[in-house]
Amino acid sequence: MPKQLKLAIVALLNALLLAVPLMTYTTVNHFSRPYPLLAYLAAISLITWAYTCWPRHPWRWWLLYVISFVAGSYASFPFSQALSVSWLTKFCGQLLQQMRAFQSGSAMMPVLLSMLLIMALAIALTLLTVRWRQPFLCMLVSSGYLLAVTIFATRNEVLPLALTTGLTVLLILVLFLPHWSWQTTLYTGLMILVIAGGATVNTWAKTPLNQLAKQTVNWRNSLSSSGFYTFLEKSSAVKKTGYSSDTSTLGGAIQDDNSVAFKAIAAHDQYWRVDTRDDYSGKGWNVDKDTKITRKPTKTSTGYIKAPTTTAQKVTLTMSKTTDYLPVGYGQTTWALSSKQQSRIGVGYTAQRGRVYINLGKHPVTKLTYTAQHQKYTAKRLQAVTAKPEEELDETYTQLPEDLPKRITTLSKKIIKGQTTEYGKVRALVAYLKTSNKYVYTKIDTPTTPSNRDYVDYFLFTTKRGYCDNFSTALVVMLRSVGIPARWAQGFSGGTRGSQTSDGRYHYSILNSDAHSWAEVYFAGIGWVPFDPTPGYQNPGTTAAKTKTNTLSTGTSQSTTTTKTTNSSSATSRSSSTTTTTSSTGHFHLNTSTARIITGSCILILMLAAWLGRFWLGLQVLRGLVATHTGQASWQYRQLRRWFEHQLPRAHAETLTAYAARVEQAWPQLHGQFMTATQLALATTFSTQPASDLPAALQTVIHTLQKNRKFTAPHSR
Repeated sequence: MPKQLKLAIVALLNALLLAVPLMTYTTVNHFSRPYPLLAYLAAISLITWAYTCWPRHPWRWWLLYVISFVAGSYASFPFSQALSVSWLTKFCGQLLQQMRAFQSGSAMMPVLLSMLLIMALAIALTLLTVRWRQPFLCMLVSSGYLLAVTIFATRNEVLPLALTTGLTVLLILVLFLPHWSWQTTLYTGLMILVIAGGATVNTWAKTPLNQLAKQTVNWRNSLSSSGFYTFLEKSSAVKKTGYSSDTSTLGGAIQDDNSVAFKAIAAHDQYWRVDTRDDYSGKGWNVDKDTKITRKPTKTSTGYIKAPTTTAQKVTLTMSKTTDYLPVGYGQTTWALSSKQQSRIGVGYTAQRGRVYINLGKHPVTKLTYTAQHQKYTAKRLQAVTAKPEEELDETYTQLPEDLPKRITTLSKKIIKGQTTEYGKVRALVAYLKTSNKYVYTKIDTPTTPSNRDYVDYFLFTTKRGYCDNFSTALVVMLRSVGIPARWAQGFSGGTRGSQTSDGRYHYSILNSDAHSWAEVYFAGIGWVPFDPTPGYQNPGTTAAKTKTNTLSTGTSQSTTTTKTTNSSSATSRSSSTTTTTSSTGHFHLNTSTARIITGSCILILMLAAWLGRFWLGLQVLRGLVATHTGQASWQYRQLRRWFEHQLPRAHAETLTAYAARVEQAWPQLHGQFMTATQLALATTFSTQPASDLPAALQTVIHTLQKNRKFTAPHSR
């Protein structure tokens, strides 16, 4: 096969191998313009192929790389401007702004930065594969990213993984198979078809599989009755995000489920509250099954004493499946359904928990419309509350287990020392959990609480790692330990905002990975007010203070803070690792996300350096083996020969003398040294000649290669 044609096939396969995970990347990160990145990938593949075929004047090829890099960036983010200096200025400004936000505590990698890194990585991987014939890092990156997305983002990437596997096999065969034939191409194509067919069997064989499922239903029911599926579920370590009514045992690692929980059309983003709990057991939250449910309510509230006076706004919810809960925002909900409609659907409400039930009747629905009035108050009003709550409420919502470790109370009192108001105490505890950098936000690294430990105590003093359930439960328990009535709330954070409707509202998509929990604190004369202690989260509708410790997280549509504020740029910021802030002393704390990126980059650079320098390292090892007389001389010769074979494969049935002659052609600087070593090795193996001269010959070859390892590729035959 002609060299240029073979390189063209390698460049094409490498481009396809990178395109598969690149499409997944654009989908996961919601790129509105994914095709410019694919065009950029095609351009750098073509440039690398030409650079490899005609390597003279490399500066012109690198100039084309730079032009492609800028063009790809512009095509992906044109900012409604022509390609000019003003566009470049705006692009760099946006990039710097996102990087500053990332450094200040946002755990999400900025889109512009991640795109530029991926574009640079694409050039590096293409050069490795096409020009330097080293495809393995490209294969590792492509398959590793798809596996990570499959495992941690719970996306079904089976087909991309199958395509990546097939392209990997094909690329290895093209690069390293000495004699390529159309028969080999046919076998490889059949293997790829088998892999792809097995991965997509649920698509093209859907009808036969459904028939098989119907025929085996009785057998599978018997397995279910015997507890087989329950055993599998309990044996699995995988738990996924989403709303669950079973909160009796909290803790353990979870994975994000990015499927849609429900969609909403509302005037603004908000926390979608579902339910509350008041009975903490030391392991989780129990629910009172005897709670009275009012059927066919006309108005429902999330726990405020006085009805809100804000403008009523229509909210439309579309659930992805039939559920018995209805997410609502903070404030008052007025039902547009008639009594008969409510009876058919089965709408219920428990005032004690502020929960709305749906689909309790015989005609369940997945779409509902109601009118919402959001609560409005100021931080100054909360600061002014001095009255004590009713005795019964105080007793219920300050309940704690008798065996609660005393050090929780001791720590809580230490944190609120000097605070004279209930609001001040709440803010102090929220700041301790949220911005003190003592606790790490993580979902996949959260350990399960031992059976002999309290859930909150284990989090606060031992692991110091967790997600929203850990932080919110800790806040409620710490508040209760100092006599402040509090309860645990669960629901969903704001989700992702989409397009605007004709009446000024917005479409929101709320995923199961947006499932969230927080705390509610009772203020006399006001009612239940939400506070979120989880790092990286801020209740939508509030304004984001410049300093995180001064942010009022309340979940209301309007509130004020005690510092100058700026508008929040996102509906809900979600953190997957420890957030960082700049403290009052001015010291910058490196957050876990940044540390992981730096560490990962260093590891990747070391791996790349080790891979590119593996032949040099091999020579160093060979030199040590010969110098220390490790092994017999004939064995040392075989190791040296294998070093050559990794770069110049030995043909099938090729004699050692013929192979040595080819090595001398590829490494002319040896001047017959390897041929001499080969003849000595043959004489030692097949005659009685002593091997005393062979080590010296090997040392000479290695010494020459260490001075000049330049390899002259032989012409294709």
